[in-house]
Amino acid sequence: MNSFQRWYFNWAEPRYQRMPADMQCQARAMDRFLYSRRGLWAWSGTALAVGGCTLALNAAGMPWWLALLVALMLVFGLAMGLVIAWLMPDILGRGGLPRVSAQVLLGAVAGSSLSFLGLRLAGPGGSAGLDDLPAALHELLRVGLPAALLAALALLLLMWTVAGARRAQMQRELARLREASERESAARETSEARLRLLQAQIQPHFIFNTLSAVQHWVDSGDARASGLLRALTAFLRGTAELMLRPRVSLAEELALAEQYLHVMQARWGGRLRYQLEIDAALAARAELPPGILLSLLENALEHGLAPALAGGQLSLGLSARAGGGWCLEVADDGVGLAAGWSEGLGLANSRARLGHAFGAAARLELCPRPEGGTLARLVVEGAR
Repeated sequence: MNSFQRWYFNWAEPRYQRMPADMQCQARAMDRFLYSRRGLWAWSGTALAVGGCTLALNAAGMPWWLALLVALMLVFGLAMGLVIAWLMPDILGRGGLPRVSAQVLLGAVAGSSLSFLGLRLAGPGGSAGLDDLPAALHELLRVGLPAALLAALALLLLMWTVAGARRAQMQRELARLREASERESAARETSEARLRLLQAQIQPHFIFNTLSAVQHWVDSGDARASGLLRALTAFLRGTAELMLRPRVSLAEELALAEQYLHVMQARWGGRLRYQLEIDAALAARAELPPGILLSLLENALEHGLAPALAGGQLSLGLSARAGGGWCLEVADDGVGLAAGWSEGLGLANSRARLGHAFGAAARLELCPRPEGGTLARLVVEGAR
C-alpha cells in the first residue's frame, strides 16, 4: 500500500464508520476492487471516457481547460450517481425518487447551461463575446436544455437500473440467509429430537435393570431389601432430575455412580469390589451428558464382571489432560471382550450423545486390557 492509499483509507474510514453495516461492506469492497489489478481496467475506462469527452467538446469549439472540466464533471457525476444507486438502492424508492430526480435534473441543467454558454461565449479563439449572449441564450433554450433533460433522464434510468439490480441481489441474499437459517433450525430440531430419543432410551436401560434386582430381593424376603430400597430411591430421584438436563457436572454424575455401585455391591456381595481415583476439583468443572458414566459402569458390570463366577474389581479414574481436557476411565478385570463383539445400544447412544455435545473433541473407546478385562476410555479435549 502506497502513501496515497494509506492517506485515502485513513480519510475514508471515519466516514465508513458512520454508514450502516451493509453499506460499509459494499463501500470497502469497491475500494478493494479499485486498488486491485482488476481495478486498473476501471481506471483506464474512466480515463478514456474523460479523454474522449474532452476531445469531442474541444472539437466542438470549447477551450481545452473548459472541455476537460466539463468532461470530468460529466464522467464523475455519472460514476457517483451509479455508486450512490448501488450503495443506497432505497434512495430511488417511492419516497426518495422525486428528490433525487429533482437533484439530477437541476445538476444536468446547471452543467449544460454553463457548458453551452461557455462554448458559445468563449469562441474558437478563447475570447469572450458578450455581444453573442442573447443568441447564446436562445440557442441554450432551443438545444441545450432539451439535451440536458435527455441526459438527466438517461442518468436516472441508469441509476434506477443499478438500484433495481442491487435490490434484487439483496433479496436473493436475504432469501439465501433465510433458507440457511431454516435449514439450520430444522437440523437443530432434528438433532434435539434425536438427543431426546437417545436419552429416553438410556434412562430405562439402567433404571429397569436395577429395579429387577430390587424386585428379586423383595420377592425372596431378604432383610437387606429395606436398606437397598432406600438407596435405590435416592438413586432414582437423583437420576430422574439429572436426566432432564442437557449436561451435568461429572461430580454430580459420580455421586449417582457411587449410589449405583453401593446398590450393586449390596446385591453381589463379595463378588464386586470397586476403587475410585477422582480429582474432585476436576470433577466439579468437567461436564458431560447425563447418564454416560452410569451407562459405562453398567456395561462393565453386566458384560465384564457378571459372567465371571468370582466377580472382580471395577476401577474408575479421572485425570486432567493438556489444554483443559480430561480423561475418564472405567476398567474391569472381568471376562473381557468376546471374539467378534459389537457395541450395543447403550454404547452407541453414549457415543452419539457425546458427539452431539462435544463434536470431534470427544471420543469414547472400548478396548481389551493386557492384564485381562476391558477398559472404557472417555476423552474430552479442551473441555471448559
